[in-house]
Amino acid sequence: MKSLARWALFTLLLLSPALAQSLVSLAPTGAVAGFYVGELSNSPYLKGIGEDWRQSGLEAWVRRNLEKELGHNSDLLGLAQGGAFAALYPDGGFFFISKPSARAMQAVRSEIKKARLENGWLVERTADTVSGVSRELVFIAAPKQANLFLSNKRGLRAPISGDLFFWGEPPKNLDLELGLPPRLGLTLASLKRISLGLKLTAGGYTTEARLEIDRTTDPAFSNLLLPREKPWELGDFPAGYSGGVGVLDLPATGRYLSSLLSDLEVKLGFDLRAFGTRYALVTVPGPRSSGVGNLEAPLGHQLVYLEVKDAATAEANFLAAVQNLAAFATPEGQGGFKVAGLEGNFKALEVGLLGNLYYRLDGDKLVIATSRAALEAASGKLWKERPEYRRFRVTVPQNAVAYSFGDQKGPGLESLATLRQSIPQTIGAKDRESKELTNRLMNFLERLYGRLGNGISYSVVEGSTLVSRGFSEVRWR
Repeated sequence: MKSLARWALFTLLLLSPALAQSLVSLAPTGAVAGFYVGELSNSPYLKGIGEDWRQSGLEAWVRRNLEKELGHNSDLLGLAQGGAFAALYPDGGFFFISKPSARAMQAVRSEIKKARLENGWLVERTADTVSGVSRELVFIAAPKQANLFLSNKRGLRAPISGDLFFWGEPPKNLDLELGLPPRLGLTLASLKRISLGLKLTAGGYTTEARLEIDRTTDPAFSNLLLPREKPWELGDFPAGYSGGVGVLDLPATGRYLSSLLSDLEVKLGFDLRAFGTRYALVTVPGPRSSGVGNLEAPLGHQLVYLEVKDAATAEANFLAAVQNLAAFATPEGQGGFKVAGLEGNFKALEVGLLGNLYYRLDGDKLVIATSRAALEAASGKLWKERPEYRRFRVTVPQNAVAYSFGDQKGPGLESLATLRQSIPQTIGAKDRESKELTNRLMNFLERLYGRLGNGISYSVVEGSTLVSRGFSEVRWR
């Protein structure tokens, strides 16, 4: 469902960076968080998806029901059609500005009853908020931010760009306000800012995420997030829907978690010192005959590879962790953990209501399969045998500390198959309105997923910032 939520956002993106910067720069400086979304019309990229939206019948259904529920107020839904930006400030103040559609602007103007002209804006004030309109723009703000704006004290600059972007800084002294343990407070204080951006391109879309860390506040935590080692080569692992490799110092993670839990007088139940620093994760297709995806495998269809330094100790700690998981996930008196014999060169484990796990030790790796489909994929073709992987692999820089590659269409269609089976049971057989919506939604999603291609992403360490960049293919036309 993550891909569904993500694509619901993508269908709203449409704008050049110039408008983004102009809206952002109108805001007062000093914001600790901001969110921008681009223009919602006339995109050369989203015309095809817009046509899918119309042909599926969703556009007509949504318009009809919104007009029924909201009446004339439905025009206000076009408030951000030409782009919008919102910002939060340390004092709790806010600032929002947008370029509405013509109908939305007309609706906004009709709501303004006691406005007066201030610096070229028609402004209405209450005790808590100030709103105003110009010829093309609308703003709503807290009094302090509104006064700064109307006094031309503007000029905010975003730390990231795109057709959609967000950034945020954790509030200072959040640990004291929430009464958090001291060790967790150090961790929160080390997080300086997170930024996310997305930009549409001719062949798809690019993404960038930036996690800025203060290394001196919590060195142990920052070393986990900003590793120096190189990951395994993904091409040497079995192929599937998607795969990724990365670096995570598991012994250091164990020490870090132990220090966090000590504040709560809790002990970590397993030892990670026998493991290494590298991992790989591969997601494979579920059983095609059933079309129910993860309903038959609660833990999904995954192959997990963990680097080990001491194989015997790592195996013992893995089994102890799985036994605890089985006890937690299974009601009393209904079974639990059990070693179920061999499946080829894998050992099978029964994990209560979570089904079966399969594992083996393979040199310096602990290999875990979370379903029979994953077990079968472990001996399949490798990523490096796929031309599409080789084509994308060359875009990953040598200093990457993690990277992943995957097919977006396959998992989407598998999720759609699950929805087709589960939604009718949820809405009931006699709910005509819900059935109509379901059919139109399925039609649209099927068209949408058919446009998706492959995608790749990678992470690099730049100073004290973890930077992740990616590109995903989309057939826009």
